[in-house]
Amino acid sequence: MSGMRARSTRREFFAKGGAILGAGVASAVGVSSAVAAGTRSGEEELMRLRRELDHAKEREAIRGVHLAFAAQIESRSYDALAELFDEGAMVNLSGVSATGKAGIRRLFAEQYREQTAAVLHCAYRPNARQSEDAVTIADDCTQATAILHVDVQLGVPLQDDCTAAQMARLQGQLADCRWESGRLEARYVKSAGEWKIASLIYPAG
Repeated sequence: MSGMRARSTRREFFAKGGAILGAGVASAVGVSSAVAAGTRSGEEELMRLRRELDHAKEREAIRGVHLAFAAQIESRSYDALAELFDEGAMVNLSGVSATGKAGIRRLFAEQYREQTAAVLHCAYRPNARQSEDAVTIADDCTQATAILHVDVQLGVPLQDDCTAAQMARLQGQLADCRWESGRLEARYVKSAGEWKIASLIYPAG
């Protein structure tokens, strides 16, 4: 009987020991998996932070493009302004439109400079809805879209063809000038490391 009890006790011991050993192995595997998962989670978090930093940098670059656009509109630097656009770009500002970089250059160099367009965008200012501005960057950072809320100064050129009116137009004088609130809807592409405007629309009121 004592021998049987001893064997039984040993069997129970090894069974319990095996269970304890198995639990230990399982715990070790669990800890290892948790560490691996934690490592993956850490790597994913690092990648997410890097992506956010990259996107923040690209957003600032795009805002820089629009600051340049607004400054050149206001200073009437139309030749430099055209260089902000992609080769296949399109623009539509209050119904005055052009397609292709060459067409956009003609629009600003001729219709804007000579004041033959029906309406001109003369200046932009941020407005009360600026907090609603949105710039969305594609994951590969090669394309982006934006909605920018602005106040725009709209100018209506002098329509008379007399010499005095022609001279006034050359000096930038307008028949009418007013401000209105609206939004610019833009799309961008990154070309040779630089953001270019692919489309720019200010819907006609």
